[in-house]
Amino acid sequence: MKTPEEAFSDKRPNVGHFKIFGSSVYCHVTEDVRKKLESTAKLGIFVGYTDTPHNYQVYLSTSQRTVVRKYLKFDEKKAMRVSLERELQLQVVEELLVLKEDER
Repeated sequence: MKTPEEAFSDKRPNVGHFKIFGSSVYCHVTEDVRKKLESTAKLGIFVGYTDTPHNYQVYLSTSQRTVVRKYLKFDEKKAMRVSLERELQLQVVEELLVLKEDER
């Protein structure tokens, strides 16, 4: 029960840099792009990694496009909370389906 990396090097790989797909992120908007009273961050959705280290792909719903950004703030707690709520809802639906099948 080991990963290939762990079997080869006898060390557990560090996966602390992995992020949750679909989590909300806040992208920094540079001073030369924004106007005086505009916000300094845009809300987006984390959709993936790039080949370049420390760069992430982010979907911006306001402009409906995917961009590559380096400096992000991740809101993974919200993503985990939504994921757990969905899982609980699915369990309730599955229980209802099992009860209906048992009535037949």
